[in-house]
Amino acid sequence: MSIIDRFSTYPSDLIGLLSFAAATIACLIATRRSGLHDARTWKVLALMNGLFFIEIYIGLRYRITELAIKLLKLESLYAQLHGSIQEIIIISIAIIALFFVMLFLFWRPVAGGAARIAASITIAVLALFVIETVSLHALDAVFYRPIGPVLMLGWVWAIAAAGICLVATRR
Repeated sequence: MSIIDRFSTYPSDLIGLLSFAAATIACLIATRRSGLHDARTWKVLALMNGLFFIEIYIGLRYRITELAIKLLKLESLYAQLHGSIQEIIIISIAIIALFFVMLFLFWRPVAGGAARIAASITIAVLALFVIETVSLHALDAVFYRPIGPVLMLGWVWAIAAAGICLVATRR
């Protein structure tokens, strides 16, 4: 399958690639326009969004999920992943994401308002990738629901990246 065939088959991936490429570039531009403390934060955000770009292109989250399912089925543990275990995983991911947001925002002022907002959005996107990797079927049904030719997750990526670009240009 050529790269063009892949994107015509998976327009959500194309939306994600374009979104995170734009967010990476916006963060790099904000790095050049910022003071020392904010510049470091913008560099980290550029790196994170660049890694999101690479992840969408490679699709490592799907390979990790497939490997985990195979290992759980080998040990006859896959059926136990549903129900209350699934709820515990969702709550744990939400608590961890909230912890990192709170830690970043309130620990000490390492960055200005725009960089903090972009960092919060980036942490939320990271949580989405983790949730998608864990492959919770109830959430997958929401993430993979098509809205036009693009899945809901692709639109969420685009909105998040647009938010990062917006605050980066306000710098």
